[in-house]
Amino acid sequence: MNIFKKNSVPKICPKCGGKVVKIIYGEPTEELFEASDRGKVILGGCCIAVDENGNQISPEYGCIDCEERF
Repeated sequence: MNIFKKNSVPKICPKCGGKVVKIIYGEPTEELFEASDRGKVILGGCCIAVDENGNQISPEYGCIDCEERF
């Protein structure tokens, strides 16, 4: 897994050079389904993983092309 600084938003995938988009968690709306179909976001499911301190450890970004998550 690649680690990025919280304030750093990757523009291209470090693994394949593909398009990187935000991963959205929770129950998706129709608009989010459509955005996912257009490659604008990745739907991450309903559960967000957290560590023992309550910090999110689920990936925040993903590559549309190779499906790498970071």
